[in-house]
Amino acid sequence: MAASIRREEQGDLAILRISMPSVDAISAAAIEQACADMRPITALDFDQVNFINSAGISALLKFVVQARKSGYKLFAINVSPHHQKIFKMVEMSRFMPIVAERDLAAYREPARV
Repeated sequence: MAASIRREEQGDLAILRISMPSVDAISAAAIEQACADMRPITALDFDQVNFINSAGISALLKFVVQARKSGYKLFAINVSPHHQKIFKMVEMSRFMPIVAERDLAAYREPARV
């Protein structure tokens, strides 16, 4: 199954809507590729994701840590309670905090005049 990721941009914010039921190493690589041209703030939307296997968690975690080291702010939105527990267990939420989509605006850079 091909990974489907829809990108929405709003200034310095990019939201990547992950439209696949499961995330494994292959789809995690597709997510990473979709983030190749990152905005200062990028949110991954997990609303359509029902399952993330260990290879997917590992690949996502590696990507998320590297993105943070490069100075990008990453957030996760629409994460199920089950996946929230997993993200906390593997400390992914340390590098990619889980926030409500409506709160993303609070993290945006103030407009430069």
